[in-house]
Amino acid sequence: MMPRPSKFTEHQILDAAARIIANSGVPAATMSAIAHALGAPSGSIYHRFQSRDELLGRLWLGKMAAFQRGFSAALQHDDPDDAAIAASLFVPQWVRSDRTGARIAIMHRREEFVGGGWPPDMEREARRLGKELDVVLDDITGRLFGEVSPTLKRSTRFAIIDIPYAGVRPHISRGEAPPPEIDNLVRAAAIASIRATRDTYTEPTRT
Repeated sequence: MMPRPSKFTEHQILDAAARIIANSGVPAATMSAIAHALGAPSGSIYHRFQSRDELLGRLWLGKMAAFQRGFSAALQHDDPDDAAIAASLFVPQWVRSDRTGARIAIMHRREEFVGGGWPPDMEREARRLGKELDVVLDDITGRLFGEVSPTLKRSTRFAIIDIPYAGVRPHISRGEAPPPEIDNLVRAAAIASIRATRDTYTEPTRT
C-alpha cells in the first residue's frame, strides 16, 4: 500500500521551522516541535524531508539564496558607488520584508544547521552560493577600486555587508524592524568606508 501523502507543502513545513527558530533558536526546531506547530503528526514531516538535518539545511539554503538574489540585483547599478550603496541598503530593507528569514541568515551560522551532514545536492548548492557571493564581491571590488586584491575585497565586504549587518543585528535580536534612520547611518558609513579605502590603499610592493 502506498504511504499517505503529506497534506503540508514543503513551504509550509519550512515556514513553521523558521518561526520556531526565530522565536526559540535552532535547537528548538525539532521534528516533533515543527509537526506540533503545524498541527500534524511527526511522521508527516518525513514525507517531505528525510531528516531534521535536511529540513534545516534546506531552510538555511533557501533564506541565503533569497538574500543573495536581492543583494546581487542591488549591485546591478551602472555606477559602482550607487551599486555599493544600494547593496548595503538592501540589508535593512530585506530585514523589514522578511524578519524571520533575516534572523536565520544574519543571526545564525551555517554550522548550526548542520548535524550529521547534508545530502550531496545541498552541499553543491551551498558551494554554489559561496562561489556566487565571491564572484559578485570580486566584480564590485574591481568596479569600485579599479583592481581586486584580498585587502580591497575585505574593504568592500566591510562596506556593503559588515556595516549593514552591524546596523540591523540589535534590532533583529529585539524582534523589531530597523528604524528608517538605520538606512541613513548605513549609507553614511558605507560611503565613508569606501572613501577611506580609496584615500589610504596602496598597491602591495612586488618582490
